[in-house]
Amino acid sequence: MTNWRSSLPIQFMFIQLFVAAVIIVASIWFIKSIERDRLIDNQTALSINLGKTITAKLQQKTNRIENLAVSIGAIGELYQKSPNELNEIIPAILNQSGQQNVILGGGIWLEPYSVDPSKEKNSYFWSRNYADELIKVNDYNFDATPSYFKADWYVPARFYPTDTTYWSKSYIDPYTNNAMLTASVPMWSDHNFIGVSTVDIALSSIDNFLHTATANQGGYVFALDQQNRLLSYPEIEDSSGLVNNHELFLPFADFAKKHPDFKALQRKVSEVDQQFIAQANTNKAYDDGQLAKVTANVPPHERDKLVALINQNTSDKLKQVEVIASLQLSSDPKLKEPVLVTIFLMPSTYWKIVLVTPISAITNNNQSLASSVGIYLVSIQILALMLLFIMQNKLFITPISRMVRALNDSNPAKVELEATQRNDEIGMLAKAFSSRTRQLEIALASLDATNLALEQQLDVQQQAQAELKEKKEQLNTVLNSAHNLIFIKNINGEFTLVNDQFCQTLGRDRADILGNKDHLVMPKEIAQVNAKNDQYVVNTKFELSYEQTFPAKDKQHTYLVTKFPIFDEQRQVTAVGTIAFDISVTKALELKKKAQFEILRQETSDNIRFIEKLEQTNRRLLDESNQAKSESNRAISFERVKVENQALYPSLVAAIVKPIFRKQDDLAASAYRLANGELDALEFNRALADQTERLRHLEYLFSAQDYLAKPIDLVLLLEHIVALLQPKLISKNINLTIHSEKRLVVDGIHWHFLLIFYRAISNTINDAFYQPSEQNRIEIHLDKTNNQITMELKDNGRRLTDEQLEKLHNTLATNDVTGTLSALSVWLKSEFNGGLSISRLEQQAGFNTLQKYHIEVSN
Repeated sequence: MTNWRSSLPIQFMFIQLFVAAVIIVASIWFIKSIERDRLIDNQTALSINLGKTITAKLQQKTNRIENLAVSIGAIGELYQKSPNELNEIIPAILNQSGQQNVILGGGIWLEPYSVDPSKEKNSYFWSRNYADELIKVNDYNFDATPSYFKADWYVPARFYPTDTTYWSKSYIDPYTNNAMLTASVPMWSDHNFIGVSTVDIALSSIDNFLHTATANQGGYVFALDQQNRLLSYPEIEDSSGLVNNHELFLPFADFAKKHPDFKALQRKVSEVDQQFIAQANTNKAYDDGQLAKVTANVPPHERDKLVALINQNTSDKLKQVEVIASLQLSSDPKLKEPVLVTIFLMPSTYWKIVLVTPISAITNNNQSLASSVGIYLVSIQILALMLLFIMQNKLFITPISRMVRALNDSNPAKVELEATQRNDEIGMLAKAFSSRTRQLEIALASLDATNLALEQQLDVQQQAQAELKEKKEQLNTVLNSAHNLIFIKNINGEFTLVNDQFCQTLGRDRADILGNKDHLVMPKEIAQVNAKNDQYVVNTKFELSYEQTFPAKDKQHTYLVTKFPIFDEQRQVTAVGTIAFDISVTKALELKKKAQFEILRQETSDNIRFIEKLEQTNRRLLDESNQAKSESNRAISFERVKVENQALYPSLVAAIVKPIFRKQDDLAASAYRLANGELDALEFNRALADQTERLRHLEYLFSAQDYLAKPIDLVLLLEHIVALLQPKLISKNINLTIHSEKRLVVDGIHWHFLLIFYRAISNTINDAFYQPSEQNRIEIHLDKTNNQITMELKDNGRRLTDEQLEKLHNTLATNDVTGTLSALSVWLKSEFNGGLSISRLEQQAGFNTLQKYHIEVSN
């Protein structure tokens, strides 16, 4: 008899109960988690919408206050010198209907001595008394009272743009003892700051508004001013409903110390402020020096925030309500339960409006939904279990129980009946039992007959087994001591013998290998190759050798595999033996050497051919490229030089004429001094003669100016140019000499030679002689041979370095235009079929540089 605990129905029932419990618990947990997240997301969206609505309504109230302060400021700017007008208009503006509980007072506060030079304190301020009547307060104008123009609500307004409002931090007025905030608007007249206009609002009005805003929402809302001091909180009222001022102006950091549940919220508020300060400081409108007076009397922990507010309001003012943070708190000091907190930043005032929403309603809805779903799941699972239990008993358990009882009672007729009546698997099982029973009866009869023979053979077999065991142990010792892979498979592909090395290579136990086929022991690719080669040996009855890889110790090893057939007495193949020799090291070395040799041989052959072709191609391309580039550069540069030469005439005339006209002005001044007897006539005559000489040279150079070829005396032209450059030569203490024939006449364009000579000499004066010296020299040799004019220009100025000389030669060779000399070279090559060469003179008559200009002309 079986134990009821191990019976199949009980086991099926327990398994089904366990599965059902897992499904139910997992389903409820997932439903709760998903539903809770969805509800929290929805609640967050609702909180943001509610917070924006509350903040927008509060902003409407503050906008009315700001507009009122701007209006008072406009009145103050208009009637700053008319006290009677101010005394009539300002109270009328402040005394708006329905605002008695909001507006505590206001007025204008003029800058010291700005309107009346005799008044340092000049304010027009009205405040409400206990009867809600506006009365004028003059206490701020007395000498004994502190200066209002040093107050926290006054000084920052200096740095605010026109018609913008600075909202002060919350405070208690020392004269009215009212808890209030001040909206300050700067007043300007003729671009001068003349004071501020203010409107004071009661904190109680803000507190009442925020208390009524969430009356039916299940949470609450409170506010922090620009310096994170409490403007409103449900618990800062005493038993009589009055605001506790000591709690009201408490910094939120200190309030969070009293209520540790708000520590996470305080960290988030501090983080938001740091981000706000960093963003405002990226584009400062005022530097720290300009705001030094503003922060002088401000507590150190409030200075950075105040500076950021001024800079932010000037450069990038906040336009609309902004959600700056949203977080969950595990507990709330007031609600005593987990809450969702959303923080809003209010434009203009930069107050933080904090909306606190309880999560209990969300959790309750979540739990109720999960409970309802859980009840239905449990009910469905119980009904399904009962139905499954009945069906499995009818289909499986009851027929099997009948068969067991029939077998135990040795009543094969009932089993036969079950086999004939059923055509399913239970019937097949009954047929198998019946067939097995008949086979057992026959076997029992034959066993009795063979038992005697077996007993006689037993002695012989025991002897043979002892010998076989000894031989087997010797064979196993030989096989297991070998480092090669040795295994045997029957013709069905099943392993019948493996050595230890084969087991270690595959990382399997011998018991897991024997009796299995290749694909259950080896990797797929190796198993396919091994099975294919085994079949080849069985079919051909010949041995086979090949190379194959096996994974050994996480690496691929190459083996030389030899497969051979194993025959029985009738020469039939009964198995396939395999011996694999590890040749990984030898194979790797062989492949490595072969690959290296082949790569080296191929690379050597390719490199030789490539180098030969490359050298030929490079030489040809280099010659063609250099020639084409030089010609292209010369053509492009020549067009550029022609354009520059056409535009150079005005600048050349200006460079030559300006010093002459400057001397002409000096000569006119000298004539005036001569008329007054302040100048010697001899000195004046000498200056007049020098000026006349310069004008004569100038007349020669520019009177003959045209673009028609005609005879030109180059020596005379050069002398005139040198004469006009004489002041520059004298200023740099340069001695210039000309060596040539008396007359050197050629046919050409006067302007071209003037441009060449003047630019060549001016370039040498400016570049070669960068500092005065006693021995500065320039020597010009002018010569003509047939149709070739040669001008050599030597100087002892700055010596060119090898690098500078090489760079200059490359520029001239490639026809690039980078300066005066390269422009002259391109022009000479293209226009005159000439050229320019520059060389350095080594210890030759005291000169350092030689410039040779070649010009080809027609007779």
